[in-house]
Amino acid sequence: NRSKKGQTALTEPDRKAVLKALKTDMRAIVAGSGPLTNVELTVCLLAIAARTGINPTPALELATDCLQPHPIKADRYVLVSVKRRGNATHIQSLRKAADIEAMVTALPDVARIIDLVRQRNAELRQASRYPASLFVYLWRGIVSAGRKSRLSRTTLSKGIAKFLERHDLRDADGKPLKLNVMRLRKTFENRLFSLSGQDPFLTAKLGGHTPKVSNDHYLEAPATAERDWHLMGEVRTEALLSHGKASLLPTQNTPVARCRDTLHGHLAPKNGEHCQKFLACFRCRSFVVTGDDLYRVFSLYWMLARMRERMGASAWKRVYGHIIRIIDREIAPRFDAELVTIQRQRAKVEPHPFWRDPELLEGAA
Repeated sequence: NRSKKGQTALTEPDRKAVLKALKTDMRAIVAGSGPLTNVELTVCLLAIAARTGINPTPALELATDCLQPHPIKADRYVLVSVKRRGNATHIQSLRKAADIEAMVTALPDVARIIDLVRQRNAELRQASRYPASLFVYLWRGIVSAGRKSRLSRTTLSKGIAKFLERHDLRDADGKPLKLNVMRLRKTFENRLFSLSGQDPFLTAKLGGHTPKVSNDHYLEAPATAERDWHLMGEVRTEALLSHGKASLLPTQNTPVARCRDTLHGHLAPKNGEHCQKFLACFRCRSFVVTGDDLYRVFSLYWMLARMRERMGASAWKRVYGHIIRIIDREIAPRFDAELVTIQRQRAKVEPHPFWRDPELLEGAA
């Protein structure tokens, strides 16, 4: 229901509290035996969602063969979930790539959870109408005792309520914590955003959707956003260099400006590959800007400005506003005003090829 605003991502203390409670329950489940109840299956599903960011409906509809061998890494797996089409006119064959919602690299702990569910409830599943569904359980209530069913949204909600009550999970205000699978997904995505150096394109790619969807519905500005986004690099002006006292260290050109070392710099991956975190350059100590780089800097500036209409003011301010402010307040004033005006206008009329088309950048991220 798009008319209602969903829950925000969990705060870091809440996230840690939820994970601690999940670990406690998972230890008890692993130590047990026999078929898993709907409450235990709820814990397993929450643990999978917390580690993969899977959507609610695909999580409930995971199949028994949802785990596939990773094509490259022997110690990893690929978790495959299917996206159900709500409008009959858009139904496509499940064998087509368009119907695969997510192929998420799942760590071995997720694989063990799925294997546990698959093994413990194997007999129930085979005797039910849902032999291919992962989350099948046996009703234990008086009215429907003995009936075999799949985990549903209603059953999941009740299981989550029992999980929260059992561990007495509360938010910062002391109120009962609100939790659902979508909130875990938002938390997962925001952690990706943070761990990727606040790169919205990489976050969207790992989250399985477009940057616009990611910005509009998932990403939230961290409490330290203003503090984190300030210029850490070096600005070189012609006036400084003309004295002949400044030692010119070697630099490498980047799509934004220059870098002291794209292989081993401050935010470089340091794994033999060149750094690709272009939007994080402004927070990198290896970042260097000279007068010759203003054309590229302002090309990025105008591309981000154009994206404001596509994303909406609030989402744009949250993700890109800091970059615009750094350029306006910390970089531009360090250069001659006439040079800044010329390069700013040049970049607006004929931007650098790398920053000309946002779609190309999103596809390359």
